[in-house]
Amino acid sequence: MTDSKQTGKNDRQVLMEIIHSTTKTSPEDLQINYKGMLYPGVLCSVEMFQALETFEAREDDLLIATYPKNGTNWMIQILYEMVSLVHNREPLLDTTCIEFGNPEILARFKDRPSPRILSTHLNFKNIPKSIYEKKVKILLIVRNPKDTAVSFYNFYNSLPALPSYNAWDSFFKDFMNGKVVFGQYFDFVATWEKHLDDKTMMAITFEEMKEDLPTALKKISDFFHLSLNEEQINLVASRTSFNSMKDKSENTHGKLGDSFFRKGEIGDWKNYFTEDQSKEVDAMFEKYLAETKLGKLLNYDKYCKF
Repeated sequence: MTDSKQTGKNDRQVLMEIIHSTTKTSPEDLQINYKGMLYPGVLCSVEMFQALETFEAREDDLLIATYPKNGTNWMIQILYEMVSLVHNREPLLDTTCIEFGNPEILARFKDRPSPRILSTHLNFKNIPKSIYEKKVKILLIVRNPKDTAVSFYNFYNSLPALPSYNAWDSFFKDFMNGKVVFGQYFDFVATWEKHLDDKTMMAITFEEMKEDLPTALKKISDFFHLSLNEEQINLVASRTSFNSMKDKSENTHGKLGDSFFRKGEIGDWKNYFTEDQSKEVDAMFEKYLAETKLGKLLNYDKYCKF
């Protein structure tokens, strides 16, 4: 992997270029299996997972935890904007998920000023131990599973670093069986849901951010003790609306902007799901989340019923 110091680009820009330059090939070449779970082979490695075991978190780190296509890049931008206002520094996007890249990139996290903005797609069982030992504040973002599946399907087909699917039905089967990168949606959510009562953790939904961004931003600011006033909240909201993010995605994500910011809609799943597929996800929701706090937060009946 090219070193960012040699190119003059930050680690995020280097990784974006690597993704874009990848040639689509077989799933076996684009995905790796580590401890029974699939990961994007272009971005993850055994060496990186091993290096994560000794990752040193700081007490003032800000961690974003998400399943893929649940608002990761959106929230990264939001936190950069918030931190830049509080600490009077440029909101330069220079980070990706902590599991992406190589150990050299991870080592450079030590040089980043506090508070560091971190993100991950790992389930709770696989995050570095120092994150909960240092009581790092964690913001979990969740999106309804049906829109997640559709967004993930289109992501697979538009991103060179992931294998393509010829049909939605094929992807849906793999999505439900956990044969996609970062595993099965419900498994992921369940590992985090168990810690939802921790004082260091807060969950927010993609849907509530879409429907009332300023209110969601106020919750996030208060949770991370960033103490933004109403004027600053509104400024962040204007800079980080989905349309604003999509408009500047070429600057933040290069040629892959449209892959990371496709529609951002609620309810697009109705254009893809069959009735049987919908019922299959309904059954999984009932099994994993229906009686949980996170299940109630997702407002499933509103967003996931025909």
